[in-house]
Amino acid sequence: SPAEDRRMLTSITLGVLGVGSISTEIARLSRAVGMTVWGLCRANKQSRPEFNRLTTVGNLSEFLAGCDYICNVLPSTTETQDLLSGDALSSCKSKSPVFINVGRGGIISEESLLAALENGWLRGAVLDVFKEEPLPVISPLWSHPKVTVTPHISGPSVAENIAEVFVRNYEKYVNKQSLDHVVNWEKGY
Repeated sequence: SPAEDRRMLTSITLGVLGVGSISTEIARLSRAVGMTVWGLCRANKQSRPEFNRLTTVGNLSEFLAGCDYICNVLPSTTETQDLLSGDALSSCKSKSPVFINVGRGGIISEESLLAALENGWLRGAVLDVFKEEPLPVISPLWSHPKVTVTPHISGPSVAENIAEVFVRNYEKYVNKQSLDHVVNWEKGY
């Protein structure tokens, strides 16, 4: 019912898959409005003020079970492919969170996502990315009543911002300083 959908932000736990720069900003803004924010990372990390709790992929079931909303911001790597596929989201059945995917579509198969929605493991999904892009016209996600599809616009790039990063990195390069936003080829992002 509509009354059940109204909750104070302070009563919501947001689980963020990933703890990189984008995830950290999502966590910072969510904490600023009173939400409890959990972060899921590959390995143990020191606590960060943006997150109320950090845990590892080894605790995925417990992590998922405690979230009201789950936001995926993970990159596409061999470790993250199909991380939520199969019955991984069955851990969500008690809270039935909303899944928000602004990371990479390969984290979950379309079939697994649809099954999680149909089984009530998820209350809804907001999807900006998909395993196959563009999302095929025949995909049932387009018309599913519990799914909102956005056109891969969760992180738009603005020319001025790109230029600022380039200039800042150029100055660091010239001064033999560490660059920002360097890709780690071993990790895949």
